[in-house]
Amino acid sequence: MSSDSIGLRARLRQHLAIAWQFLRVGVVRKSQFRTEFLSQVLMDCCWYASKILVFEFLYQHTETIAGWDLQEVRVFLGYLFVADAFMMTWLGQSWFFGRDLKDGKLDPVRVRPASPIFLYFFQRFSLEGAFNMAIALAYLAWGLTQSGVPFGLVGLGQVLWGIGMAWYGRCLLTVGFSIAELHFLHSDLSRFLTEALMAPSDKPLDIFGRRLRQLLLLALPLGVLAYAPACLVLGRVSPLMFLAYTGWLAAMGAFVAWAWRASFRRYESALS
Repeated sequence: MSSDSIGLRARLRQHLAIAWQFLRVGVVRKSQFRTEFLSQVLMDCCWYASKILVFEFLYQHTETIAGWDLQEVRVFLGYLFVADAFMMTWLGQSWFFGRDLKDGKLDPVRVRPASPIFLYFFQRFSLEGAFNMAIALAYLAWGLTQSGVPFGLVGLGQVLWGIGMAWYGRCLLTVGFSIAELHFLHSDLSRFLTEALMAPSDKPLDIFGRRLRQLLLLALPLGVLAYAPACLVLGRVSPLMFLAYTGWLAAMGAFVAWAWRASFRRYESALS
């Protein structure tokens, strides 16, 4: 076994150990605020219900929207909920990035026991987010069953591949939006971009024109959160094409990680 392989395994174990500590601290913290836990779960369930009911009512008046029928949209919504639940579970600290940057509170992530991106963005584990993840996965499974997606080995692999890409996409967009904040301090651009640009992701991208759809798939790319995974499991795109898309997103992720590290050098700590 090469030294690079050993080093990679050691870093993976190190990051998993840190993630476990984040999880443990998050559970302990939330166990002391049970009312907040219940209210957060209820609020997110209401958000899920609002998204579901919009399409359920629309499909009482039409059979398809932009070529998507009700069963296919349920799969789409399932992936959307799974991506959103991942954001709530692990990436909640990103909502405080602008404030932490202004106050010079990012000093601890300059210590190098792990990746600064991982140490900052994954530090706030949310127990209610994990609960909502279970609800989102259950709805996705129900939507897949309703749409007739086969749950064989290949089908299950595609479903899991889509879930992994939706989670990865959330990380990519969260870190990518934070880069603007590092360059334009006091702008709150990371939160603004998240709220302003995420709107198209909650509907099938086929309702948009070809150029805008390509922009949302390849440049931003919001399509990875729900549209692309749903297209994979529903047979709207071939696995080979989705593999190429995965490679494109991996290259984009490497670029975003490099850009974030380069931009992070602009950060001035509380002691500087």
